Amino acid sequence: MATITGLNSASIFVQEYDATVDFYVDKLGFTVEERTERASMLRAGDFRLLVHVGGPPAAPADLAMHLHLWVDDVDAYHRQIVERGVDVAEPPQDRPWGLRTFHVKDPNGYEWEFTQEIAG
Repeated sequence: MATITGLNSASIFVQEYDATVDFYVDKLGFTVEERTERASMLRAGDFRLLVHVGGPPAAPADLAMHLHLWVDDVDAYHRQIVERGVDVAEPPQDRPWGLRTFHVKDPNGYEWEFTQEIAG
């Protein structure tokens, strides 16, 4: 029986293409694998993000996607991106389900949760 083995990539559609690619590369630390006038494939670890011209839904409330990325040290990553100018509403917090997390929104309103398992 075949099974799903993991998440390869996600795609987001944006209005502010250059600003969005710059945010993910300069602020969050993604690298560019390929870039054209209408789409960029970005990478962070094993995860790929396709940023594509096309615009998100008109209202942020319509953004029904909440994306999660594992990081090896959530507190250090939080400090790193804050130093790069990312607006983070709250510092990392321990969650009752065994994770330490914090959230950021990209220039289009897409929400990302950066996550680390709590030892113990």
